[in-house]
Amino acid sequence: MSVGERLRNLRVRAKKTLKDQSENFGVSVNSVYRWEHDLARPRTAVLKKMAEHYGVSYDWLAHGSTRDDVYRFSGEIHSHEDDIELQLLRMFRKLTTNNKYKILGYVERVCVENMDLDFSYNKPPEPDTQE
Repeated sequence: MSVGERLRNLRVRAKKTLKDQSENFGVSVNSVYRWEHDLARPRTAVLKKMAEHYGVSYDWLAHGSTRDDVYRFSGEIHSHEDDIELQLLRMFRKLTTNNKYKILGYVERVCVENMDLDFSYNKPPEPDTQE
């Protein structure tokens, strides 16, 4: 899959038009069209912005990557959980640094608190012994 195909898949999955894409990244509609049809390639800085905006890695967007990345982000095959994960990642990336630390602190607290719980739900139920 080419850079243009990856860019188009991300845009289409986000339900954005060429005009929306051009406004988001400060380029002309013609530039976006040329990128998606592999007639030109975006500058590295723009590709990095796009990767961050869509919650994908720059390496995947610019060069392609592992089979798992193609599975998760190509839009060809994905699950509802992948969509939720991408939405959460996009929202997180838009937060201020201070708010990111607050959320990470909260998540850490919740994880630590839950470590004290009895994880018996992972174990098979005990046999019932009635006498």
